[in-house]
Amino acid sequence: MRTLAFASIKGGVGKTTLAVHVAAALADAGKKTLLVDLDPQGHASLMAGVEMNSDDPCIGDSFGARPRQKLADVVRSTSRENLWVAPATNRMVAAERDLFRWGHRLQAVPRAVSSLPYELDALVLDTPPQLNAYTEAALATGNVVVVPVPAMAHALQGLDEIRFAWKDVTDGRESAMIAAVNLWDRRTSATNAAMEEAFREMPVPMAKSRVLRAEALNQAGLAFEMVYEYSPSSEVAECLKKLAAELWRLAGKFAN
Repeated sequence: MRTLAFASIKGGVGKTTLAVHVAAALADAGKKTLLVDLDPQGHASLMAGVEMNSDDPCIGDSFGARPRQKLADVVRSTSRENLWVAPATNRMVAAERDLFRWGHRLQAVPRAVSSLPYELDALVLDTPPQLNAYTEAALATGNVVVVPVPAMAHALQGLDEIRFAWKDVTDGRESAMIAAVNLWDRRTSATNAAMEEAFREMPVPMAKSRVLRAEALNQAGLAFEMVYEYSPSSEVAECLKKLAAELWRLAGKFAN
């Protein structure tokens, strides 16, 4: 199984959008994929078509020394073949405190996944826009940690914090961190020149596939849909598929 963890301490950088679309692209490519929504806001769950009530079983219920639910009882199917979701609810805000105190919190995700009665090809983790126990658990689990970097001012803000946390929780385990450039706009030549200069100073490698700024992606997001359905022939849909394929190949270098 190959695991991708999407993380950033900044909101509005496209983290959830990238995570959901990469998960869907892998599923469309025939990979049995579980999207794990670790953000209590639950936007990844909604975008994948899973609506939750606050008392519904969620991924947080499958964590801890005595989990309330087995992961198999939490996972929801979607309208997309090969894509399942372990959804989030706002109850996870309070549960995060208990997870942080748990001595095995960094193994929370693999422990939960190991209880599944079936095998997966891909695990895609979406995290909250902050460094907390859920984010640390994802950083410790990912074969590849993907940090979205928007093509705008202060794009690299928070990158070092995520990088240092990743190095701390992996403790020598082989994995990779990569920056995924998002919201790239070919029309803004001056901004792009400045961004290229900033990218050369990045402390982590950059994915070759850049995701374009596109109105189709914005509109799909507002409708909690994926651009693959909203505008399947758009250039941004192709960008996202290329990014998914690139991350899949990279994760294969570190997966068991």
